[in-house]
Amino acid sequence: MPEGDERQDLQQTAEQVGWRRNDLGRVDLYLRGETRVRVVWRGTDAISGATLTQDDVMMTYTRDLPTVTSWLKR
Repeated sequence: MPEGDERQDLQQTAEQVGWRRNDLGRVDLYLRGETRVRVVWRGTDAISGATLTQDDVMMTYTRDLPTVTSWLKR
């Protein structure tokens, strides 16, 4: 895996704890139950932003990749 491929790293982390991923081009949508995490990518090494949604209500937004990783590790 090339260095800096944060997108693939995040995908592997999410899959290990049961998230289903839909690749929508430059957007990844992770689903588990009523929780969704939508990540907009700038290439494969940085995000433009991400949202955490529960029961169709947006709970929070971030531009920090470590925060997104923590959401998916829950």
